[in-house]
Amino acid sequence: MKKICLLLILILSLIFGIGVVFADRDEAVYEKEPGFLTRWFRSDTMLADKKGTQQYQEECGSCHFPYQPGFLPGASWRLVMAGLDDHFGENAELSDYEAEYILNYLTQNAAENVRGEISQKVLWSIRTKQPPMRITETDFFKHEHDEISPRILHRNGEKIQFSNCDSCHVRALQGSFDDDDIKIPGYGRWDD
Repeated sequence: MKKICLLLILILSLIFGIGVVFADRDEAVYEKEPGFLTRWFRSDTMLADKKGTQQYQEECGSCHFPYQPGFLPGASWRLVMAGLDDHFGENAELSDYEAEYILNYLTQNAAENVRGEISQKVLWSIRTKQPPMRITETDFFKHEHDEISPRILHRNGEKIQFSNCDSCHVRALQGSFDDDDIKIPGYGRWDD
């Protein structure tokens, strides 16, 4: 009888513990409050490889927002990196070593190689299409930003571009794109 009671207590404890962990998987909570379990349930992050992240941020982030690698599939990153001599109208050529290092970092952390929620939604949205060259070309991105009117983007004379994630997503550099972390310049906090 004692063994059955102990086993029942153990099972109930496990069920309760799992329930607590999964009950509120609010992305913002896990992104803002680091802890042991947060690494398991974090939805998207670009911090998979600290050295790769740093080099990517230094080389690519010096000219534009350093997009999370999980926002595009590896095929897209290969296309982007193959055209650095004409990178959206700019020459962004790197040494062969730097380009290969960054390409490896991007493809190893591309959408199909990470388990983040956004990455999976991006993959689903492009499943029947050619790999896009821009994150803003994915149906997932378009769906998430469809309520943002051109009037909001140009309010107060300040033009905001979708490609500049951190102008509205205040924690974008940390990998958080939660609705609670959106503040549109000239408009204020976004309430979806």
